[in-house]
Amino acid sequence: MYSPDQYEILSEACSVACISIISTLFGRKLTSFDGKFYYIRTLLLLLYTMSWIITLIGCMLTSTNNGNSASCSFAFFNMSLIYTITKIILYLYWTEKLYLISMSKRSRLRSFLYNFNVIALLPYVALIALMVYYRVVFVADAAPYHCWIGFRWPASITTLAYEVIITIMFTVLFAKSYYYPTQVQQGSQYAMSIAITCRRNMIIGVVALVTSGVKYALTVAYQDGLRGLILTCVTSLDVTIVCCVIHWVTGHPAETQFMERILPQQSNSDKPVKLEIKQHQEVVVLTELNSKV
Repeated sequence: MYSPDQYEILSEACSVACISIISTLFGRKLTSFDGKFYYIRTLLLLLYTMSWIITLIGCMLTSTNNGNSASCSFAFFNMSLIYTITKIILYLYWTEKLYLISMSKRSRLRSFLYNFNVIALLPYVALIALMVYYRVVFVADAAPYHCWIGFRWPASITTLAYEVIITIMFTVLFAKSYYYPTQVQQGSQYAMSIAITCRRNMIIGVVALVTSGVKYALTVAYQDGLRGLILTCVTSLDVTIVCCVIHWVTGHPAETQFMERILPQQSNSDKPVKLEIKQHQEVVVLTELNSKV
């Protein structure tokens, strides 16, 4: 009779703990939002949702990993494709937050920094292709038929390097706004909230850099593959730790009040001005017609 080894028991316990934590945080965050769902709030909920999906799939696959090629393949795509999509959502969330704290009067499409940050995420399409092409997915021929997944060096080293570059870039951008704020940020009534938001998002950047660095370092060290349940557990821990830090950051009263006040202003900053101009033009035209009559 087959009995699970210590790695399977620890991975199962880890997966159950991760999905329990993510579910609790997701529910608390969802109930904390009142009123309109803005773009940045939607990204935040998507981040929680994708993290929950990763932990859910990991929890289901841990117990079915041995001797199951389908479960082994799903474990690979969970820790590569779905995980990468989750990181892209995190970077989009940071891009939007950097735009909000910049207090810019320009639209997003006219902001150089906003466009640059979005364009910097496009290479992830090539990274996903590298992961799939250089994937390592197989089930051992001998009992107990362990599942092994990972990447070859061209994919693992490239992904690790770019992940480090992108995470450091966003962390430095938050650090720049914290240590060297612009005159607009310094003179804003939200100057203190902006400083607190930048400092706390720097912490997210450091944590995300460490967790993703450990995950991809394992794939570099074991280019012939690592047991699927181990990488699944590491991936679940990665997204859970990052979500816990994000929940702590976004739950601070200074950031909450800042978002509640700045989001309606950002969403309505252009539309009323255009309407007022149109109404003014109509009044001028009608006045000229009346005077001629």
